[in-house]
Amino acid sequence: MENIVVLGGCGTVGSLMARILAKKAKVTISDTCNETPLSKVFEAENIKLDLGSHNFKLIREADSIAVAPSLLENEEILKLIKGKKIITVEDILASFRVGKPVVGVTGTNGKTTTTNILKNILKVAGYKVPEHYLNIQGNTEFIPALQARLEGDIAVVEIGTFGRPGEIKRAAEDSEVKIAIITNISRDHLPPREFPNYIECKKEILDVAQHIILNADDPIVASFAENLPREKITFYGIETLESNFEIFPEERECPYCNRPLKYKKRFLGHLGDYHCTCGYKRPKPDIKAIHVKENSYTIKIGSKKAKINPKIKGLFNVYNSLAAASAATILGIKPEHIIKGIESFQGTEGRYEIIKEKPRIIIDYAHNPAGVKAILQLVKKDTKGKIIIINTISSESGMEGDKEIAEILSNADLIIPASYQARKASKHIKSETIHIKSSKEKIKQGTLGASQKQVKEAIQKGLEHADKNDTLLIIGEGGYRYAKKIFT
Repeated sequence: MENIVVLGGCGTVGSLMARILAKKAKVTISDTCNETPLSKVFEAENIKLDLGSHNFKLIREADSIAVAPSLLENEEILKLIKGKKIITVEDILASFRVGKPVVGVTGTNGKTTTTNILKNILKVAGYKVPEHYLNIQGNTEFIPALQARLEGDIAVVEIGTFGRPGEIKRAAEDSEVKIAIITNISRDHLPPREFPNYIECKKEILDVAQHIILNADDPIVASFAENLPREKITFYGIETLESNFEIFPEERECPYCNRPLKYKKRFLGHLGDYHCTCGYKRPKPDIKAIHVKENSYTIKIGSKKAKINPKIKGLFNVYNSLAAASAATILGIKPEHIIKGIESFQGTEGRYEIIKEKPRIIIDYAHNPAGVKAILQLVKKDTKGKIIIINTISSESGMEGDKEIAEILSNADLIIPASYQARKASKHIKSETIHIKSSKEKIKQGTLGASQKQVKEAIQKGLEHADKNDTLLIIGEGGYRYAKKIFT
């Protein structure tokens, strides 16, 4: 058996490279880190660890050296492995075929939860699903393709984008996606003028997948069905509500004639039953939710109906469950397994995650306007007392996005901006706002807008103003990263 040393194997891509190579070779990870949260995963898959430094003897005796992409331009590493056979991530993608059905999930919001619900359905049905076990938000570049090559029966991969043309298509092709889900499309990550390019990026998955699952209630997503055979499309959506939910209406233009759309019914933001004077209208969903209440709904798959009592709440999670149910149906999963898989799903870390009661403290990764609307819709329905929001968001669409989020947050009782960007945008909040001293410090890395120090100060301020029946909602990547550490 070939002896392979993986340099940088504790990293995101390197860990997946090691796990794939271990299917056919004796693998040892050599890394300068002293420990890894994946140690038990590596042990279970017979991967040895040599941590703390790069062992020259180990490298010299190896048949081949696999190198994580981040190290390929490191001069010291290249000197260390000079003369050895090098395996790159591209070599692994070419040498190892996927050999299983792959579902690719993309869209602006709901990707992670939809992916996890579908995985739970498949596990309930008795299938093994490849897991990357990485603590990351969103899968881009090589991660989906490598995850699809891990051991398992059916792969479900999340495919994100940085807005670069060709990025999603390449990830979907490398992952050998057969079924694609597009959850929704909102003005995330990019300035408004670049929104059309962002839409085109999401459409790239249509060129790869054999079957496309689209949110009928999203006018942009539903329009992707144009020129595609009807048998290649599955639409999902909500039909009827039996509870009053805050809508947070958002206007949309017709994707064909650019006139403002008219709505018969709105469910959340721009999602609903829409039509245009040019003739474009919402398609009829193939898989739908009817009689939607706060804690239950009826799912209808063709002629079959079943009442769902999910453990996770919110209209956005009804949509996520419908998307997962649609993919499971295409995969031939029995309805009883779909229902059990949805009902038994416990939720996703950092998505409406309740970490304390009296006052109730909730963490949610919401980091764009659509995500903030979705979580606020649920919290308003589920709170008896005041809603106090700690905003750690730094929108990737810049101040325009931060301003829109601030306006949405006016629906809460008290806002505590924790990030520099949230502080700047707070003049657009109509509710009471309390500032913390540290929010004057500017921190921005993608959607990470707040440090642990800022989150901690904001939480302390929020608790000072919270009664036992109130809800303290912590939104954004900073809250997701740091809030639980602060409470432990």
